[in-house]
Amino acid sequence: MTIGKLSQNRALSWLVVLVVFVLLLALASIFTGGEKIRGIAPLGVTAIGLILVFALYLLTAKSDAWQVGTRQVVYMAIGAALYGVFNYIFNTIPMPSVSQVALRPSVCIPIFFGFAFGPVVGFFTGAVGNILGDFLTGWGVFPAWDIGNGLMGLVPGLVLLFADKRRSLNFLTIVVGVLIALAAIVVFLNPKVKGPWTGEIQDFSFWAWAFIIGGIVVIAGRFLLQRASVDLAAVNLWGTLGIIIGIGFASIADIWINGYSLATAMIGEFAPAAGPNILNSMILTPILLAAYRAVQGRIGR
Repeated sequence: MTIGKLSQNRALSWLVVLVVFVLLLALASIFTGGEKIRGIAPLGVTAIGLILVFALYLLTAKSDAWQVGTRQVVYMAIGAALYGVFNYIFNTIPMPSVSQVALRPSVCIPIFFGFAFGPVVGFFTGAVGNILGDFLTGWGVFPAWDIGNGLMGLVPGLVLLFADKRRSLNFLTIVVGVLIALAAIVVFLNPKVKGPWTGEIQDFSFWAWAFIIGGIVVIAGRFLLQRASVDLAAVNLWGTLGIIIGIGFASIADIWINGYSLATAMIGEFAPAAGPNILNSMILTPILLAAYRAVQGRIGR
């Protein structure tokens, strides 16, 4: 098969994945008893998110990272089902925030599936799994957060663009460290935010410390875990970057969708969602990846 034909097939496969995501989003909105998709803002955010995702594919289309075959489709289905069910379970544990933010140890699932099986699998796992989890909980449909969860799975899959994972770690360590430091500083500078629905003043200063602790552990883990496996070091960094980008996208989108101020979106929503996700991911994702590698070793694949 020629390179041009292969690229066309991958582009078509990726478009099919995105179309399936949109159809599931629409079906969930029709049949949910919770929040439905209303107005131009959620539709606009969905369009922007999908355009950005597909543009990223076009820029790196020659890479085998974007391969979609029977194996990837199976992983997508398994990953989305697992993430949806575990989100349904953990959605019952709310975190202090200005919106429906829950404790999610399950965040390790899209990060693992993206890192192990590629960005398409990671995106589908995170995006569709989030649709399923919120639907089962009865919350409804939130397209910005569905795409944000998809990005949490897609970004770790970008590690497959690098022939040598070790070479990406130094630059990635700096990027993650800077982003976490900026998040902590923003919270420290303005820790108190008025709830957009209740008007109640809430103090989110705790999350600044969560970012600092999480950042120190993630960066230290990069050097400690690398001694055992480059993959274990890389999955933490790529996972943290995925969380920052994914939750950041969803939180900023709520400025348009819900009329939040920048401070409300970043301090009252991004910090309570991203902080715990980073802490959960840095503990659970390496364990999940190590277990998968051990199983691979035993069956000789």
